[in-house]
Amino acid sequence: MPNSSGFSAYPARTKRRWKTLRMVTAMAVTAVVAVAAPATATATAAELPTWPANPDWQRLVPAPTSNAVRPVGVVRTHGSVTNPGALTGQSSGSAVLTVPSGGAPAIVVLDFGKEVGGNPFLTVSAASAASTTVRVATSEALPFLTRATNGLYNNDNGSVVTFSVTGPRTYTGGLRGGFRFAAIQLTSPGTLTLSAAGVNFAAYRATPDRYQGYFISSDDQLNRIWYAGAYTAQLDMVPAGVAPCFRAPVIFDGAKRDRAIWSGDLMITDPVALLSIGTNGVPYIKGSIDSIMNLQSASGRLTSAVGFRGCGAFDYAVTYSAYSAIIAIQYYRYTGDTAYLTALRPRLEAATAFHATRLNANGLVVTGDPDYWQTRQNGEVTEYSLAYYELLQNMIWLETRIGTPARVTEYTTKAAALKTAINARLFNTTAGLYVHTDTRRTVFPLDANVNAIRLGVAPAERVAGILAYFRDRWQAHGSQISQPAPSMADPGGHTIEPLNNTWEVMARFHSNDTGGALELIRRHWGIQVDPNSGYYTGTFWEFVGSNGLPTRGFDSLAHAWGAGPTQLLTESVLGATPVDPGYTTWQVKPQPATLAWAQGQVPTPRGPLAVRWAQDTAGQFHLQVVSPAGTGGEVWVPLASTAGTSTALTAGATFLRRTGNYDVYRVGAGTFEFSSAP
Repeated sequence: MPNSSGFSAYPARTKRRWKTLRMVTAMAVTAVVAVAAPATATATAAELPTWPANPDWQRLVPAPTSNAVRPVGVVRTHGSVTNPGALTGQSSGSAVLTVPSGGAPAIVVLDFGKEVGGNPFLTVSAASAASTTVRVATSEALPFLTRATNGLYNNDNGSVVTFSVTGPRTYTGGLRGGFRFAAIQLTSPGTLTLSAAGVNFAAYRATPDRYQGYFISSDDQLNRIWYAGAYTAQLDMVPAGVAPCFRAPVIFDGAKRDRAIWSGDLMITDPVALLSIGTNGVPYIKGSIDSIMNLQSASGRLTSAVGFRGCGAFDYAVTYSAYSAIIAIQYYRYTGDTAYLTALRPRLEAATAFHATRLNANGLVVTGDPDYWQTRQNGEVTEYSLAYYELLQNMIWLETRIGTPARVTEYTTKAAALKTAINARLFNTTAGLYVHTDTRRTVFPLDANVNAIRLGVAPAERVAGILAYFRDRWQAHGSQISQPAPSMADPGGHTIEPLNNTWEVMARFHSNDTGGALELIRRHWGIQVDPNSGYYTGTFWEFVGSNGLPTRGFDSLAHAWGAGPTQLLTESVLGATPVDPGYTTWQVKPQPATLAWAQGQVPTPRGPLAVRWAQDTAGQFHLQVVSPAGTGGEVWVPLASTAGTSTALTAGATFLRRTGNYDVYRVGAGTFEFSSAP
């Protein structure tokens, strides 16, 4: 057990940091006499608001219960089809499809209830003809399962599965990575008797026992959003042997399409996998990182994608090359896998050196390539310099822990110069906004502005104005790619994309605009978890139109870069984040907004870090943190106002300081409870 301060639980490096923090804190308390120690408890734990003892988060897990997934409903039939409910278990017996000579196809459209992926199968118990042709067309959304003039359905994207049935047995087709609906179509004369139809699941099937982290709150919509993001990541996880280009398990960008490793998508989905299924996701994440690192060029550049248009590297954008390095550091932040990152550090340093060669005489990144907008962008593009800045910040963090002081100094100096150049050349002082490029100074992209905030490039006095500008221009279902209206669009005509909406939510949480962050989550992702939207998949989508819905069957409706809210709800609403690798030190800083309660846990190498909190309308707040052995961190207790007081209800917590509307405590391993009152 730790001592009363929890200090004995820390490794030597962390102890030195805490000693420094103690000295800084002591000076701060001496200098700012208005900050007082917490008040004595005025309420017992029994009188405080609390959380449900058994919230039953397991009921929200959407994964199929078995690998052989059966449909849950019949959407419609065409031609001669009897007893189609037998294929869903709604009736006994078998389904019978009949096509008379010269007659119309017999078709049954099945609904799996949510997105699934794998190999479609049919179990044939009888066939009247020696050879019968059966087509299976799939689609993620029913509006994209379209019929041709010959009466047959086609896939939303790609080719249909065709079976040549020669007798009774189970027929299994080729992989279809993501779909909800399947049209079984008997196209040749004869009678076909089917005793079963379904899909052999070929993604990562995470039943509740596979979850090492969870989140649940008083808000049902936010709960469904968290698990939809987790399921999105799981459908994009490809076990070894499923994809021809990869021997190791990997994570793709989309279940249906592109079915390739894209580092920009992994920036979002890797934390989601780690925060939900923990170590179960590690082989997939490392397989993806290794696939990228093994194709590093002699220049140091890391490729943007692997397995897109062939099995090799695909150099798409320098921003994605930065993401390819960041995902490795991100993995270390969550897992503490020091041996793995130590081996990768030379590659990451080479990648960072490559990015320095992209700077022009003004000290800004110029590449002339596309980004996630899929549109070439020329000149000094603000977002491109910000991607390099994010890489430098991550490298500073990495080198501080397993690198050298010389590298820390080098990257710190470069980051400071880049930050100065961005603010000097790419900010429109009249508008109070960051510009698209040095020559497009009246176009204000969402990504550049919110990333400048979340990365700390924007000075504090600019933040409120930027956030207010974009909030005033929100659409019903999210924030547009750029302002002023009409927004720029990608080549598919999309003006609202989940990636930059995720960044805006991050920026709002970072700036303590919790209400705005949650409202934007509801606007953009709320419709995606609505079973009555007409496009529901139980997963998150690649793009949407102005009405918040997909616009074409080509787009992926289980797409990795859409899964961001899962990470944000855990790390901002619940409040648990890693500070040092593998959560050896961590921070718990809930941002409760108007939620009544939330609880959950994050997996760490030493065991779960659990957080539970509740608040009432009188302004009382109750917080519990359970931290594993060998770890410790800061607990930020929310205050209803600057006049509020907080109390440590259990022994072992040391008060450090007051920061805004929080009282900050230091704890080690164990169970700790806190309260605050107005």
